[in-house]
Amino acid sequence: MKRLCVFAHWDRDNIVDEYVIYYLKALKEVCSTIIFVSDTDSTDTACLNGIADYCIVKKHGEYDFGSYKRGFLYALENNLEFDELLFANDSCYGPFYSLSYIFNKMAKKKCDWWGLTKNSYGLEERENGYFSYWFPHIQSYFLLFKPQVFNSEIFIDFMKNIKSQDDKNKVIIEYEMGLSNILDNNGFKHASYINKYSHTQNSTILKWDRMIKKYKFPFLKTEIPKRGMFIEGEVKNWGKVISSVYDYPTELISKNANRLSNFQQNLYKDMNLYRKLRYRILKNLPFECREGLIFIEKNIFKLCNAICFNKLKKF
Repeated sequence: MKRLCVFAHWDRDNIVDEYVIYYLKALKEVCSTIIFVSDTDSTDTACLNGIADYCIVKKHGEYDFGSYKRGFLYALENNLEFDELLFANDSCYGPFYSLSYIFNKMAKKKCDWWGLTKNSYGLEERENGYFSYWFPHIQSYFLLFKPQVFNSEIFIDFMKNIKSQDDKNKVIIEYEMGLSNILDNNGFKHASYINKYSHTQNSTILKWDRMIKKYKFPFLKTEIPKRGMFIEGEVKNWGKVISSVYDYPTELISKNANRLSNFQQNLYKDMNLYRKLRYRILKNLPFECREGLIFIEKNIFKLCNAICFNKLKKF
């Protein structure tokens, strides 16, 4: 079985962190070829010698799907042979055990493509912001495609047409949700490794501890240690949760989270303070004044939207 992995990378400090190297080594055990695509201009990939077969380092600003596109098209242009195509990114710590178990389990399922988890709620863009609604789709941090998918014109055209979006929410709508939508509508059957929380909004965040402890989920999303109090579950004890079931060097998580968490935690604290002040102000205003203030606020947010989401992307 020749399995090609396109791995999407981005780092604020233009480095390949130790937890990423650990992850790539685990992927090397189940993938014959790895294409490492970094959305940066100056990341040194010397540490990936013997791990990644090809490295593409160039700033493109198209998020993970832009990296997936570049790696996939590179494989096509260079006639790389593969029987399965894997998309993975650096938004996860782990894996906490061999990925062979997952691939062997999913190989028994009758499907054309699969992922680890399904988010049952999607986003819809409206004039006054983004709204969540029922839209089951496979999450894009770990996706496996079989030949009937990646050789199809539908998939190839989808990948070729990926372009820069104004913010991360549009990436989710156009590409993460969009990929599930277009493949499902064209008769390609999907499956997910974790089915227990199929009706949950983003189980990787809301059910992270239960999935790790009870359902052999191999990853911890990087935003969980970084966001701390803003995530449900035993956040402060994430190290104990992992160590209680798996033998994984949790210091790799601590090093990365400590390097990147300060800005993000302050950002979310500021957002929480803003929400509290906003509620207190609005609830005491007459209806007309309240509507006027919301209208002004909405237009200010539109002007600041691109800047704000670019900051969020980096952390």
